[in-house]
Amino acid sequence: AYRVLGSTPFCLAVLMLEVWNVSSEASAWEQTVREKNKSRASGGVLSAGLDLLIALEALAVKLSGTQSAIAFSRKTLITVSETQAKRWLGTSLGNILTKELTARLILQSLSGVALTGLNLYDAWSAWQWNDQATYGYLLISTGGLAGTLGTGFGGMAKLFKLNVLSWIALLLIGTGIGIVALLSATPMEFWLANGPFGQSNQTNHYLNDPLEAFYRLVNLLAGININISKNPNFDPRAAFDFHVEIPHAIRSSDTIIRLESRLPGLIDKLDGLNIQAECRLKHVTDVSSNDGMPYQTNTENALRPELPKAQRLYPEALELFFSTPANTALSTANTTHHFEWAVRAQFTLTRGAENRYFPAPPIKDETQFSEAWTKPDFNKVNQPFWADEITYKAEPND
Repeated sequence: AYRVLGSTPFCLAVLMLEVWNVSSEASAWEQTVREKNKSRASGGVLSAGLDLLIALEALAVKLSGTQSAIAFSRKTLITVSETQAKRWLGTSLGNILTKELTARLILQSLSGVALTGLNLYDAWSAWQWNDQATYGYLLISTGGLAGTLGTGFGGMAKLFKLNVLSWIALLLIGTGIGIVALLSATPMEFWLANGPFGQSNQTNHYLNDPLEAFYRLVNLLAGININISKNPNFDPRAAFDFHVEIPHAIRSSDTIIRLESRLPGLIDKLDGLNIQAECRLKHVTDVSSNDGMPYQTNTENALRPELPKAQRLYPEALELFFSTPANTALSTANTTHHFEWAVRAQFTLTRGAENRYFPAPPIKDETQFSEAWTKPDFNKVNQPFWADEITYKAEPND
Protein backbone atom coordinates (compact mmCIF):
# COMPACT_ATOMS: atom_id res chain seq x y z
CA ALA A 1 0.00 0.00 0.00
CA TYR A 2 2.82 2.40 0.86
CA ARG A 3 4.48 1.77 -2.52
CA VAL A 4 1.21 2.67 -4.24
CA LEU A 5 0.80 5.87 -2.23
CA GLY A 6 4.39 6.88 -3.00
CA SER A 7 4.26 6.01 -6.70
CA THR A 8 4.47 8.51 -9.53
CA PRO A 9 0.99 7.66 -10.92
CA PHE A 10 -0.56 8.31 -7.50
CA CYS A 11 1.25 11.67 -7.22
CA LEU A 12 0.00 12.55 -10.69
CA ALA A 13 -3.56 11.57 -9.74
CA VAL A 14 -3.38 13.78 -6.65
CA LEU A 15 -2.11 16.66 -8.79
CA MET A 16 -5.01 16.26 -11.23
CA LEU A 17 -7.44 16.21 -8.30
CA GLU A 18 -5.97 19.44 -6.93
CA VAL A 19 -6.15 21.09 -10.37
CA TRP A 20 -9.83 20.17 -10.51
CA ASN A 21 -10.27 21.50 -6.97
CA VAL A 22 -8.75 24.88 -7.88
CA SER A 23 -10.90 25.04 -11.00
CA SER A 24 -14.04 24.23 -8.99
CA GLU A 25 -13.32 26.88 -6.38
CA ALA A 26 -12.61 29.48 -9.05
CA SER A 27 -15.73 28.69 -11.06
CA ALA A 28 -17.87 28.80 -7.91
CA TRP A 29 -16.39 32.15 -6.84
CA GLU A 30 -19.40 34.33 -7.63
CA GLN A 31 -21.88 31.86 -6.16
CA THR A 32 -19.83 31.58 -2.95
CA VAL A 33 -19.68 35.38 -2.68
CA ARG A 34 -23.47 35.61 -3.05
CA GLU A 35 -24.22 32.80 -0.59
CA LYS A 36 -21.49 33.53 1.97
CA ASN A 37 -19.03 36.37 1.42
CA LYS A 38 -15.94 37.41 -0.50
CA SER A 39 -13.55 36.35 2.27
CA ARG A 40 -14.87 32.77 2.21
CA ALA A 41 -14.59 32.66 -1.57
CA SER A 42 -11.01 33.98 -1.46
CA GLY A 43 -10.09 31.54 1.29
CA GLY A 44 -11.38 28.61 -0.73
CA VAL A 45 -9.29 29.54 -3.76
CA LEU A 46 -6.21 30.18 -1.57
CA SER A 47 -6.56 26.85 0.24
CA ALA A 48 -6.96 24.97 -3.05
CA GLY A 49 -3.92 26.82 -4.41
CA LEU A 50 -1.80 25.76 -1.42
CA ASP A 51 -2.81 22.13 -1.90
CA LEU A 52 -1.95 22.40 -5.59
CA LEU A 53 1.53 23.74 -4.78
CA ILE A 54 2.13 20.85 -2.37
CA ALA A 55 1.02 18.31 -4.99
CA LEU A 56 3.22 19.97 -7.64
CA GLU A 57 6.22 19.84 -5.34
CA ALA A 58 5.69 16.15 -4.53
CA LEU A 59 5.44 15.22 -8.22
CA ALA A 60 8.46 17.37 -9.17
CA VAL A 61 10.61 15.69 -6.54
CA LYS A 62 9.35 12.27 -7.60
CA LEU A 63 10.16 12.86 -11.27
CA SER A 64 13.45 14.70 -10.74
CA GLY A 65 15.32 12.62 -8.20
CA THR A 66 18.24 15.09 -8.16
CA GLN A 67 19.51 17.04 -5.19
CA SER A 68 19.20 20.31 -7.09
CA ALA A 69 15.47 19.78 -7.59
CA ILE A 70 14.95 18.93 -3.94
CA ALA A 71 17.10 21.79 -2.64
CA PHE A 72 14.53 24.55 -3.11
CA SER A 73 11.47 23.06 -1.43
CA ARG A 74 13.14 20.76 1.11
CA LYS A 75 16.04 22.89 2.18
CA THR A 76 15.92 23.81 5.89
CA LEU A 77 14.77 27.40 6.29
CA ILE A 78 14.31 27.59 10.07
CA THR A 79 16.06 25.53 12.72
CA VAL A 80 14.89 25.17 16.33
CA SER A 81 17.48 23.85 18.75
CA GLU A 82 16.76 21.03 21.19
CA THR A 83 17.33 23.36 24.13
CA GLN A 84 14.87 25.96 22.82
CA ALA A 85 12.22 23.35 22.11
CA LYS A 86 12.41 21.87 25.63
CA ARG A 87 12.41 25.33 27.22
CA TRP A 88 9.26 26.35 25.33
CA LEU A 89 7.27 23.12 25.45
CA GLY A 90 8.86 20.94 28.10
CA THR A 91 10.84 17.76 27.65
CA SER A 92 8.10 15.48 26.27
CA LEU A 93 6.77 17.81 23.58
CA GLY A 94 10.19 19.34 22.91
CA ASN A 95 11.58 15.94 21.94
CA ILE A 96 8.97 15.39 19.23
CA LEU A 97 8.77 18.97 17.92
CA THR A 98 9.81 19.36 14.28
CA LYS A 99 13.20 21.08 14.57
CA GLU A 100 13.89 21.77 10.90
CA LEU A 101 11.27 23.64 8.91
CA THR A 102 11.34 23.48 5.11
CA ALA A 103 9.24 25.31 2.54
CA ARG A 104 7.17 22.15 2.07
CA LEU A 105 6.45 21.81 5.80
CA ILE A 106 5.47 25.47 6.01
CA LEU A 107 3.08 25.03 3.06
CA GLN A 108 1.57 21.93 4.69
CA SER A 109 1.04 23.85 7.93
CA LEU A 110 -0.59 26.76 6.13
CA SER A 111 -2.82 24.33 4.24
CA GLY A 112 -3.91 22.72 7.52
CA VAL A 113 -4.67 26.10 9.07
CA ALA A 114 -6.69 27.11 5.99
CA LEU A 115 -8.63 23.84 6.08
CA THR A 116 -9.40 24.34 9.76
CA GLY A 117 -10.53 27.94 9.37
CA LEU A 118 -12.64 27.42 6.24
CA ASN A 119 -14.51 24.47 7.70
CA LEU A 120 -15.10 26.27 10.97
CA TYR A 121 -16.75 29.01 8.93
CA ASP A 122 -18.73 26.46 6.93
CA ALA A 123 -19.86 24.80 10.16
CA TRP A 124 -21.08 28.16 11.49
CA SER A 125 -22.81 28.91 8.17
CA ALA A 126 -24.50 25.49 8.13
CA TRP A 127 -25.66 26.02 11.72
CA GLN A 128 -27.15 29.38 10.70
CA TRP A 129 -29.14 27.51 8.02
CA ASN A 130 -30.22 24.73 10.41
CA ASP A 131 -28.21 22.22 8.37
CA GLN A 132 -27.10 18.97 10.02
CA ALA A 133 -23.93 19.04 7.88
CA THR A 134 -22.54 21.28 10.65
CA TYR A 135 -21.17 18.20 12.41
CA GLY A 136 -19.31 17.08 9.32
CA TYR A 137 -17.66 20.45 8.85
CA LEU A 138 -16.60 20.43 12.52
CA LEU A 139 -14.96 17.03 12.06
CA ILE A 140 -13.12 18.24 8.94
CA SER A 141 -11.98 21.34 10.82
CA THR A 142 -10.72 19.20 13.70
CA GLY A 143 -8.94 16.98 11.18
CA GLY A 144 -7.24 20.03 9.69
CA LEU A 145 -6.06 21.04 13.17
CA ALA A 146 -4.77 17.52 13.84
CA GLY A 147 -2.92 17.54 10.54
CA THR A 148 -1.30 20.88 11.34
CA LEU A 149 -0.19 19.59 14.74
CA GLY A 150 1.06 16.41 13.08
CA THR A 151 3.30 18.52 10.87
CA GLY A 152 4.53 20.53 13.84
CA PHE A 153 5.29 17.48 15.95
CA GLY A 154 6.99 15.37 13.31
CA GLY A 155 9.13 13.52 15.84
CA MET A 156 6.27 11.24 16.87
CA ALA A 157 6.35 7.53 16.02
CA LYS A 158 5.37 6.90 12.39
CA LEU A 159 3.47 4.27 10.45
CA PHE A 160 3.98 4.41 6.66
CA LYS A 161 5.71 7.78 7.20
CA LEU A 162 2.65 9.28 8.93
CA ASN A 163 2.52 9.93 12.67
CA VAL A 164 -0.47 9.36 14.94
CA LEU A 165 -1.85 12.87 14.53
CA SER A 166 -1.65 12.62 10.74
CA TRP A 167 -3.61 9.35 10.77
CA ILE A 168 -6.19 10.91 13.08
CA ALA A 169 -6.45 13.84 10.68
CA LEU A 170 -7.12 11.52 7.73
CA LEU A 171 -9.78 9.64 9.73
CA LEU A 172 -11.54 12.82 10.86
CA ILE A 173 -11.45 14.46 7.45
CA GLY A 174 -12.72 11.33 5.69
CA THR A 175 -15.50 10.87 8.24
CA GLY A 176 -16.42 14.54 8.05
CA ILE A 177 -16.67 14.48 4.25
CA GLY A 178 -18.95 11.44 4.50
CA ILE A 179 -21.20 13.14 7.06
CA VAL A 180 -21.43 16.31 4.95
CA ALA A 181 -22.41 14.24 1.91
CA LEU A 182 -24.95 12.25 3.93
CA LEU A 183 -26.54 14.96 6.07
CA SER A 184 -26.43 18.06 3.86
CA ALA A 185 -29.93 19.45 3.51
CA THR A 186 -31.68 19.42 0.14
CA PRO A 187 -33.04 22.73 -1.24
CA MET A 188 -36.54 21.77 -0.12
CA GLU A 189 -35.28 20.95 3.38
CA PHE A 190 -33.54 24.34 3.46
CA TRP A 191 -36.83 26.02 2.55
CA LEU A 192 -38.81 24.13 5.19
CA ALA A 193 -36.23 24.81 7.91
CA ASN A 194 -35.69 28.49 7.11
CA GLY A 195 -38.87 29.66 5.38
CA PRO A 196 -42.20 30.79 6.89
CA PHE A 197 -42.52 27.54 8.86
CA GLY A 198 -38.93 27.44 10.10
CA GLN A 199 -36.58 29.41 12.31
CA SER A 200 -35.80 33.01 11.46
CA ASN A 201 -32.42 34.77 11.75
CA GLN A 202 -30.42 37.48 10.00
CA THR A 203 -29.08 35.03 7.44
CA ASN A 204 -32.43 33.88 6.04
CA HIS A 205 -34.49 37.02 6.75
CA TYR A 206 -35.65 37.37 3.13
CA LEU A 207 -37.44 34.02 3.35
CA ASN A 208 -39.75 35.48 6.00
CA ASP A 209 -41.41 37.56 3.30
CA PRO A 210 -44.41 35.42 2.23
CA LEU A 211 -44.17 36.47 -1.43
CA GLU A 212 -40.43 35.82 -1.61
CA ALA A 213 -40.80 32.50 0.20
CA PHE A 214 -43.58 31.44 -2.19
CA TYR A 215 -41.44 32.51 -5.18
CA ARG A 216 -38.54 30.37 -3.98
CA LEU A 217 -40.86 27.42 -3.34
CA VAL A 218 -42.35 27.63 -6.84
CA ASN A 219 -38.82 27.70 -8.24
CA LEU A 220 -37.99 24.44 -6.45
CA LEU A 221 -41.02 22.81 -8.08
CA ALA A 222 -40.71 24.51 -11.48
CA GLY A 223 -38.87 21.64 -13.15
CA ILE A 224 -37.03 23.82 -15.66
CA ASN A 225 -35.16 21.71 -18.24
CA ILE A 226 -33.37 22.31 -21.51
CA ASN A 227 -33.21 19.42 -23.93
CA ILE A 228 -31.17 19.56 -27.15
CA SER A 229 -31.85 16.65 -29.47
CA LYS A 230 -32.04 15.56 -33.09
CA ASN A 231 -35.26 16.33 -34.90
CA PRO A 232 -37.00 13.01 -35.67
CA ASN A 233 -38.88 14.70 -38.52
CA PHE A 234 -35.75 16.02 -40.19
CA ASP A 235 -35.58 15.36 -43.92
CA PRO A 236 -32.34 16.48 -45.63
CA ARG A 237 -34.25 16.57 -48.93
CA ALA A 238 -37.25 18.44 -47.55
CA ALA A 239 -39.17 20.43 -50.16
CA PHE A 240 -42.10 22.79 -49.95
CA ASP A 241 -45.28 20.76 -50.01
CA PHE A 242 -48.54 22.26 -48.79
CA HIS A 243 -50.10 18.80 -48.57
CA VAL A 244 -47.64 17.66 -45.89
CA GLU A 245 -48.89 18.12 -42.33
CA ILE A 246 -45.48 19.04 -40.88
CA PRO A 247 -44.29 22.48 -42.09
CA HIS A 248 -41.19 22.71 -44.26
CA ALA A 249 -39.33 24.82 -41.69
CA ILE A 250 -39.59 21.97 -39.18
CA ARG A 251 -38.76 19.19 -41.65
CA SER A 252 -35.65 21.06 -42.82
CA SER A 253 -34.31 21.58 -39.27
CA ASP A 254 -32.09 18.88 -37.81
CA THR A 255 -32.03 20.12 -34.19
CA ILE A 256 -34.72 20.72 -31.55
CA ILE A 257 -34.08 22.82 -28.47
CA ARG A 258 -36.91 22.18 -26.02
CA LEU A 259 -37.43 24.49 -23.03
CA GLU A 260 -39.66 22.87 -20.40
CA SER A 261 -41.19 23.94 -17.08
CA ARG A 262 -44.11 23.08 -14.80
CA LEU A 263 -44.85 26.74 -14.11
CA PRO A 264 -48.27 26.90 -15.87
CA GLY A 265 -49.50 23.95 -13.82
CA LEU A 266 -48.24 25.33 -10.51
CA ILE A 267 -50.11 28.65 -10.60
CA ASP A 268 -53.93 28.80 -10.82
CA LYS A 269 -54.37 32.41 -11.86
CA LEU A 270 -51.65 33.26 -14.33
CA ASP A 271 -51.82 36.42 -16.41
CA GLY A 272 -48.89 35.46 -18.57
CA LEU A 273 -45.77 33.32 -18.93
CA ASN A 274 -43.11 34.66 -21.27
CA ILE A 275 -40.04 32.69 -22.30
CA GLN A 276 -37.02 34.66 -23.44
CA ALA A 277 -34.51 32.37 -25.12
CA GLU A 278 -31.21 33.08 -26.81
CA CYS A 279 -29.32 30.36 -28.68
CA ARG A 280 -25.80 30.66 -30.05
CA LEU A 281 -23.61 28.25 -31.95
CA LYS A 282 -20.64 26.94 -30.04
CA HIS A 283 -17.52 25.80 -31.90
CA VAL A 284 -15.94 22.91 -30.00
CA THR A 285 -12.37 21.70 -30.53
CA ASP A 286 -11.36 18.39 -28.94
CA VAL A 287 -7.65 17.67 -28.54
CA SER A 288 -6.47 14.08 -27.98
CA SER A 289 -3.17 12.43 -27.21
CA ASN A 290 -1.36 10.20 -29.69
CA ASP A 291 -3.12 7.24 -28.05
CA GLY A 292 -6.52 8.77 -28.78
CA MET A 293 -7.26 9.82 -25.21
CA PRO A 294 -9.03 13.25 -25.07
CA TYR A 295 -7.37 15.65 -22.65
CA GLN A 296 -8.47 19.14 -23.70
CA THR A 297 -11.68 20.72 -24.98
CA ASN A 298 -11.81 24.31 -26.22
CA THR A 299 -15.10 26.09 -26.88
CA GLU A 300 -15.85 29.39 -28.61
CA ASN A 301 -19.33 30.91 -28.58
CA ALA A 302 -20.64 32.88 -31.53
CA LEU A 303 -21.00 36.61 -30.92
CA ARG A 304 -24.60 36.77 -32.13
CA PRO A 305 -27.67 34.65 -31.42
CA GLU A 306 -29.28 32.50 -34.08
CA LEU A 307 -32.96 32.88 -34.98
CA PRO A 308 -34.97 29.65 -34.96
CA LYS A 309 -36.36 28.44 -38.27
CA ALA A 310 -39.59 27.46 -36.54
CA GLN A 311 -41.07 27.10 -33.06
CA ARG A 312 -43.88 25.18 -31.42
CA LEU A 313 -45.54 26.22 -28.17
CA TYR A 314 -47.04 23.67 -25.78
CA PRO A 315 -48.62 24.26 -22.34
CA GLU A 316 -45.49 22.93 -20.67
CA ALA A 317 -42.76 23.64 -23.23
CA LEU A 318 -41.43 25.73 -26.09
CA GLU A 319 -39.67 23.95 -28.95
CA LEU A 320 -37.18 25.83 -31.14
CA PHE A 321 -35.97 24.36 -34.42
CA PHE A 322 -32.48 25.02 -35.81
CA SER A 323 -30.14 23.73 -38.46
CA THR A 324 -26.77 22.85 -36.97
CA PRO A 325 -24.07 23.57 -39.58
CA ALA A 326 -21.70 20.83 -40.64
CA ASN A 327 -18.11 21.13 -39.53
CA THR A 328 -15.95 22.89 -42.11
CA ALA A 329 -12.72 23.11 -40.10
CA LEU A 330 -9.94 20.69 -41.00
CA SER A 331 -9.57 17.90 -38.42
CA THR A 332 -6.26 16.13 -37.75
CA ALA A 333 -5.33 12.89 -36.03
CA ASN A 334 -5.21 14.68 -32.67
CA THR A 335 -7.79 17.44 -33.18
CA THR A 336 -11.47 17.30 -34.10
CA HIS A 337 -14.02 20.08 -34.55
CA HIS A 338 -17.79 20.21 -34.28
CA PHE A 339 -20.65 22.57 -33.45
CA GLU A 340 -22.92 22.51 -30.41
CA TRP A 341 -25.57 24.88 -29.08
CA ALA A 342 -25.27 27.26 -26.13
CA VAL A 343 -28.66 28.17 -24.70
CA ARG A 344 -29.83 30.77 -22.18
CA ALA A 345 -33.51 30.92 -21.21
CA GLN A 346 -35.46 33.08 -18.78
CA PHE A 347 -39.05 32.38 -17.76
CA THR A 348 -41.08 35.45 -16.72
CA LEU A 349 -44.25 34.75 -14.77
CA THR A 350 -46.77 37.61 -14.57
CA ARG A 351 -49.50 37.88 -11.93
CA GLY A 352 -51.19 41.25 -11.92
CA ALA A 353 -48.54 43.95 -11.73
CA GLU A 354 -45.92 41.55 -10.38
CA ASN A 355 -43.25 39.82 -12.46
CA ARG A 356 -41.19 36.90 -11.19
CA TYR A 357 -38.19 35.58 -13.06
CA PHE A 358 -37.12 31.93 -13.24
CA PRO A 359 -34.92 30.13 -12.52
CA ALA A 360 -34.67 31.92 -9.19
CA PRO A 361 -31.37 31.96 -7.27
CA PRO A 362 -30.65 29.04 -4.92
CA ILE A 363 -32.32 29.17 -1.50
CA LYS A 364 -29.17 30.45 0.24
CA ASP A 365 -28.67 33.22 -2.32
CA GLU A 366 -30.69 36.37 -1.56
CA THR A 367 -29.93 38.04 -4.92
CA GLN A 368 -32.89 40.03 -6.22
CA PHE A 369 -33.69 40.57 -9.88
CA SER A 370 -32.38 43.84 -11.34
CA GLU A 371 -31.32 45.35 -14.65
CA ALA A 372 -28.01 43.51 -14.33
CA TRP A 373 -29.82 40.22 -14.98
CA THR A 374 -31.85 41.25 -18.03
CA LYS A 375 -29.18 40.08 -20.49
CA PRO A 376 -27.71 36.55 -20.62
CA ASP A 377 -23.99 35.91 -20.11
CA PHE A 378 -22.68 33.19 -22.43
CA ASN A 379 -19.30 33.09 -20.69
CA LYS A 380 -20.80 31.66 -17.50
CA VAL A 381 -23.22 28.93 -16.49
CA ASN A 382 -25.38 28.41 -13.39
CA GLN A 383 -26.28 32.08 -13.16
CA PRO A 384 -29.37 33.41 -11.33
CA PHE A 385 -32.46 34.05 -13.49
CA TRP A 386 -30.99 32.31 -16.55
CA ALA A 387 -31.20 28.60 -17.35
CA ASP A 388 -28.37 27.13 -19.44
CA GLU A 389 -27.99 23.90 -21.37
CA ILE A 390 -25.46 22.48 -18.88
CA THR A 391 -26.93 23.24 -15.44
CA TYR A 392 -30.50 22.55 -16.56
CA LYS A 393 -29.81 19.71 -18.96
CA ALA A 394 -32.81 17.40 -19.15
CA GLU A 395 -32.28 13.92 -17.71
CA PRO A 396 -33.23 10.94 -19.89
CA ASN A 397 -36.20 10.08 -17.63
CA ASP A 398 -37.53 13.68 -17.41
